[in-house]
Amino acid sequence: MEEYIMDVEIDNERTTLKTFSRTVEGAVDNIVKMQGVQKLFNIGNVNTQETWEFDEDITELRNLRNKLPENIEMFFKVGEN
Repeated sequence: MEEYIMDVEIDNERTTLKTFSRTVEGAVDNIVKMQGVQKLFNIGNVNTQETWEFDEDITELRNLRNKLPENIEMFFKVGEN
């Protein structure tokens, strides 16, 4: 499990959040699920020091995410061909 620091906008104020995930995509998904977050500016992996720049409104991404079933993870299995 990796630790990520995210620079975001909540209620029109820029702030920093921490989340944990196996991948950066999972970290983004965690932030997208937080209804109060409006924008994602950047993400940093605490362990590897990798950073990703976004500076994006995540409303459209949240709208797409909300169309997925709640149990989407059950549809994917690791290691199966």
